[in-house]
Amino acid sequence: MSPTERNQEEKEPPPTQRKSFAAYPTPTDSVSASVPYQRKVWDRQDRWNLVVLTLICAFTRLYRIGRSSRSLWDERHFGRFGALYVNRTFYFDLHPPAAKLLVALSEVMAGHNGTFNFKGEYPPYVNYKFMRMFMALFGIGLAPLAYLTCHQLNMRRRACVLAALFVTLDNATCVMSRFILLDAPLLFFTAASLCSVAGLQNSRHQAFSRTWWRWLLFTGASLGLVASCKWVGFLTIGLVGLYTIDELLNMYSDRLAIKTLASHFLARVLCLIIVPL
Repeated sequence: MSPTERNQEEKEPPPTQRKSFAAYPTPTDSVSASVPYQRKVWDRQDRWNLVVLTLICAFTRLYRIGRSSRSLWDERHFGRFGALYVNRTFYFDLHPPAAKLLVALSEVMAGHNGTFNFKGEYPPYVNYKFMRMFMALFGIGLAPLAYLTCHQLNMRRRACVLAALFVTLDNATCVMSRFILLDAPLLFFTAASLCSVAGLQNSRHQAFSRTWWRWLLFTGASLGLVASCKWVGFLTIGLVGLYTIDELLNMYSDRLAIKTLASHFLARVLCLIIVPL
């Protein structure tokens, strides 16, 4: 063998091994690390960041949460609606019932029998502090969800921390999380939907894997919960629906096999339509 042929053989790359099916082309080594399908490693620093940010968010939501012993703001409405559920009293509910049922659950766990009409001072037998703290848990969950969403989008660790701090220190979000309102569950399930979509996008090159199915099911469950809190939650369903349509059209334009495309379509029907229902 001549030296020229030997050099060409040495430069020739080894044949690539066949990998399991992916809905999208397999990424190459030349792709930048900022592309969503290249998952960043979740290490100890991320766990500590998540714990510290959650504790800071809990402090902002729970600090002197029971200072006022009066029914404030829309607590007069949503607390009373929850009491009606506790009493099993029929009434016309303008919004879907999930968030009000959570309010009713907090009242039951606090030992409220549903007799207080949430006007004026809270009586001694109504543990309003516990009810406020129960609803504040959904506001506390916004900080870790913001961090996880940015992590799934492969942002830098500093960007993840900054996003969680924005949510933690936002005045409007903090105030709405400190009262017996419907906004905290609505925002929590909206954030959970966005986080799950980001995870689904991040695992799109691992189609039909356990991770992919987990994110898809989590997306469907979050959409069902956010739509069950308020009618405005259907805007989140519209956002995820547009993303899904765009994803399927991209698969079709890439001339994906009809059988594979049908499998993706049926998987999304199952997880994004049937599961939320």
